Amino acid sequence: MNHRSFEHYRRDFPITEKYIYLDHAGVAPTSLRVKAAVEQFLTESAGCGAFQYPQWMQRVTDVRRSCARLINAKIDEIAFVRSTSHGLSLVAEGLDWEEGDNLLIYEKEFPSNIYPWTNLARKGVERRVIPSREGRILINDIGRLMDSRTRLLAISSVQFANGFRVDLKRLGNLCRDRGALLCVDAIQSLGAFPMDVNECHVDFLAADAHKWLLGPEGIGIFYCRKELAEQLNPMLIGWKSVQNELDFDNPAFRLKSDAMRFEEGSMNLMGILGLGAAIDLLFEVGIENIEQRVLDLGDLIVHEAEKRGFALLTPKDREERGGNITVCGKFDATKMKDALREKGIMVNVRAGGIRVSPHFYNTEEEIRAFFKTLDCLLNGSLQ
Repeated sequence: MNHRSFEHYRRDFPITEKYIYLDHAGVAPTSLRVKAAVEQFLTESAGCGAFQYPQWMQRVTDVRRSCARLINAKIDEIAFVRSTSHGLSLVAEGLDWEEGDNLLIYEKEFPSNIYPWTNLARKGVERRVIPSREGRILINDIGRLMDSRTRLLAISSVQFANGFRVDLKRLGNLCRDRGALLCVDAIQSLGAFPMDVNECHVDFLAADAHKWLLGPEGIGIFYCRKELAEQLNPMLIGWKSVQNELDFDNPAFRLKSDAMRFEEGSMNLMGILGLGAAIDLLFEVGIENIEQRVLDLGDLIVHEAEKRGFALLTPKDREERGGNITVCGKFDATKMKDALREKGIMVNVRAGGIRVSPHFYNTEEEIRAFFKTLDCLLNGSLQ
């Protein structure tokens, strides 16, 4: 797709009329399509109430199918969750851990991918920490930390602070060879980069909708490999956890055998339908097209940063880079972020630098405008 093809979609994002939004690694704006899907649900709910319920359930199934397609999974391997933290906690609390087991996490992970595993110390599970090598994760380090008691590797597909993108296929092969499970926090890549849970031998995956998926906050995807679903004990139990969920008069505690055992109660229909509209838009544009566009905009950020002598915390190699790029200079990153916000430019601060994360509908002009504004603020002696 050429640049004009991407710009065609800018009309779906009215935020572009007023702001330069470069914080999709934080909380992304939703599109008009997502807004329309949520408004349609509310209109139907107000006008029809539960008369519309069968149609809503069919739409939920359609969205579940889209989520499965997005990661090359089966439809019954997908559950809807509240957040990435919710999905990761399902794994941490659901596995049948034994004292003396160990698991691996990266030392600079986002807290959502640290705390659920740290909490397992009460069960006698050892947490082993993968070191950061100048912002990178080395496969050899992971291999050295594994032994016969390593049950699981928990890792992000793209690191939140510096945008390092791990080679999931190599990691998946390593885990399979060592008999360890692979749990992926995919929130910083899903929607911007292709994901194939089968090719990468991913066992569990969680991702919220509100970043690169361009969906609403408070709804997420949880993937559980079908063969593992019954080995994962649900941490929450409700009326939807069981096989005969609608037989209210004859309760029978027979848990579902697929990922839907983790959907314990009434669903966030607004969130699910909004997520479905967001994924439909991503499919229309094409995930591979989005990947190339995000990487091309990243190349421009790298070029403009190096031209000014700024340091990059993010790898320059496209194969090692996600959509978020962190830039450091002789300025206070937090003060600069606040000053940029006053100028209508949304970025964020991570690891002491300014994190810039454009999506496919952003333009080269917006990237250059960000750097030009940065220059003006620096010349105004904002330190």
